[in-house]
Amino acid sequence: MDLQNYKDMEREGFLFEVQQIALEIESLIDKYDVREDVMSLMIIGLIDEFEDTHQLKAVYGYNLRSRDELEELVTFAQDSYKGDDEPDIDDLIKGLGISLN
Repeated sequence: MDLQNYKDMEREGFLFEVQQIALEIESLIDKYDVREDVMSLMIIGLIDEFEDTHQLKAVYGYNLRSRDELEELVTFAQDSYKGDDEPDIDDLIKGLGISLN
């Protein structure tokens, strides 16, 4: 087996394990009977680079009741993303009604 095939198998194994964890999260949601209360969006992927393009292989899942909830999560991600800077916990929880006191 050449090195590239081994690397491809490793990457596929990684995505398979991520999928297993995503299924465990779904089971946990059902175990605690909180599906109606959970709002989630998960995308974990690997980018394959080619000469003139790239391709994303991803595991994804979501628990949303409406497009508004999707937009709320996207806005939250955009607002909380600071690039290489450390996230500010106050900014992350602002507007969620959570207090750390």
